[in-house]
Amino acid sequence: MDDPSVSINSVKRSYEIVDAIRERGWAGVTELAEALDRPKSTVHNHVQTLERLGYVVNADGQYRLSTKYFHIGWESRSNHEVFVHGFEPAKRLERETNRYVQLVVEENGMGSILFATHWAQDDYASTTGRLSPTRAYLHSNAPGKAILANLPSERLSSIIDRHGLPKRTDRTIVDESSLQSELAAVRERGFAVDRGEMIDGSAGVGAAIATDEGVFGAIAAYGPTNEMREEIESGTLVSRVREYADAIRADVVFDSTE
Repeated sequence: MDDPSVSINSVKRSYEIVDAIRERGWAGVTELAEALDRPKSTVHNHVQTLERLGYVVNADGQYRLSTKYFHIGWESRSNHEVFVHGFEPAKRLERETNRYVQLVVEENGMGSILFATHWAQDDYASTTGRLSPTRAYLHSNAPGKAILANLPSERLSSIIDRHGLPKRTDRTIVDESSLQSELAAVRERGFAVDRGEMIDGSAGVGAAIATDEGVFGAIAAYGPTNEMREEIESGTLVSRVREYADAIRADVVFDSTE
């Protein structure tokens, strides 16, 4: 069904096809048409156009995304101010704390992970699933909550209206009133904590990279819950994360005023 909020539905259909291929890895026209409930002729026209433009690859009638997306994403990330000024600090924070570190920004109401240092799957429960997400709901993790806490109330409301508060684990906050209380606490103490709200067995602390005028993003450190509990409660890890958030903020602001 066409979406009245999207002015050019043909563009929307192309991206629906792109997302469907991404989810499957490889897919043929018939499979895509059935999955999207679209006529095969419509899907065929879209994938042919995407192929000519270099966005998908056709191998005997099976389509996959091309590496063009990799280069687009690389250029987008490399030019982002939070990545430019946060890449090296994030690596230093990992070395100093021996924790998995993320740089996260808000895009269209979602958390986009610009950079994530390596973490070992063996450190986590078998239920953790995919350990290197590129996008995440902001309410379900430490850097996301740090960002949300620094957004204007109307922007926060619009994000909740658009994306809702989906449940990731049994600990995820899915009630707006509870989230508002949590964000008030984040603003008061200057950092956010994720106690298994995004991934079972994983805990983290995040701090916003922000000024009074707005929020650029957030930096966070994660690890296995049983190891992180004491580090968070002692305040040692929290202090390091906040220090790096402030350092990145200063570099971003200084660079923008040059």
